[in-house]
Amino acid sequence: MSQAVSTQYRNLGLEKTRARTGACILKRCRESASMLMIALLFGAGCAAAVLCGIPVKRVMDNYSYNVLVIMITMELFTDLIGETGIMQLLALKIAGISRGRKRLCLVLFGGMMFLISSCLNNITAVMMILPIVFTLLKTLEVDRKYVCLFFSVILALSNTGGAASPIGDFPAILIMSSGITSFLGYLTHAFLLFAFTSAVLLAVWGMQVKKEQDDGGVRQLAVDILKSQYKHVRIRYDVLKWLGILFAGMFLAWSIVPQEVIPPEIIAVLGYAAAMVVCSVKNMKVSQMMDLKSVLMIASFLFFAEVVSQTGVLTLIADQLQNQISDPKQLVLAVMIITSLVSGIFSAGPAAAAMMPVIVEICNGPLAPQSDWIAVAYAAAICAGSSLFMWSASAGFILSGKINGAGLQESSGRPVSWGIRSYLGYGIVNYSIQLAIAMLMMAVVL
Repeated sequence: MSQAVSTQYRNLGLEKTRARTGACILKRCRESASMLMIALLFGAGCAAAVLCGIPVKRVMDNYSYNVLVIMITMELFTDLIGETGIMQLLALKIAGISRGRKRLCLVLFGGMMFLISSCLNNITAVMMILPIVFTLLKTLEVDRKYVCLFFSVILALSNTGGAASPIGDFPAILIMSSGITSFLGYLTHAFLLFAFTSAVLLAVWGMQVKKEQDDGGVRQLAVDILKSQYKHVRIRYDVLKWLGILFAGMFLAWSIVPQEVIPPEIIAVLGYAAAMVVCSVKNMKVSQMMDLKSVLMIASFLFFAEVVSQTGVLTLIADQLQNQISDPKQLVLAVMIITSLVSGIFSAGPAAAAMMPVIVEICNGPLAPQSDWIAVAYAAAICAGSSLFMWSASAGFILSGKINGAGLQESSGRPVSWGIRSYLGYGIVNYSIQLAIAMLMMAVVL
């Protein structure tokens, strides 16, 4: 009998060991998924080039290095601004103005996210304000629905903000670098559209938050606790002033200096180098953190897209679309729908890189005079697709990991999680609103 019990315990121990081993392997696979994807894209690109007789050297000669340079320098520039403490100050001010009212918190933090993402790297901006947001939400006794709604709005508005300016996010940078529009042309056409879209999203989701019926004592306590925790935050206005001047100078240079005279990436590098000099002179310590995985991921997208572009397949697709759809306006709307779905399923990076040659081909046709609006239509389609699923947005999985590790709880003590399933319903609504507004705008202006 004792031998049977001993065998049973031994088997149970083996099962637990196998379960732990399986969980460990699964965790490592998840951690390595991005690197496996990078290797797969580079490998598939090389294989496609060899099979199609395309020299890989020729692919690299046409590679969009400028997109990577702008993306890297702007992320590093965002880090410098973050080191001044201004992000934390803005988040604290917003928390104070809202007085802990949940609907106002949603609107103010969402608006802040849009504005920051339109100028700076959206992922870095999100990461900087999250600690303050988590502290506020923990003391406000929020429920699961509000947490899911709040971060679904933050994710969507980081996308619309990134698309609102030519340097806000990777797809916008790629569009500006393609030559179909200028920096100023894109900015003047895109910003108002995406600002209006963001306002509609905030209005729709804000109405879903019930107005508080209490006297506000708990909410005021939450704000007071937040302020006490961050009362020692020091703002380096002496550095921030010069960084603001440099950033404004970069914007001005991008707007008035032709790309053929000084390319945008050179302006970005010069601005960042000057910013580092300012930080050194002002004796501000900076920790320049760069997510190399995201850089390599974008690099792999660009490489694979360039290989596909040189096969002529995308040009053929563009020709077929133009042959099948004679009305230029309907053609743009069709491309928007296709691009948004590709962006939603495969994420914004590969969609932007893969569909760009099709957009360039369309801009070389009868719609050439409307190339600025076509560029914005393309960006709007990618932006809508980026809001469809959690994995579609560049900040999706990063945001999910931070939220799930923050220890947010409902008043009952039940932990609050946020992931693919939690976001799905909100994502479909975000996608529908964004795409509908963009397509309606294009139907009017084209």
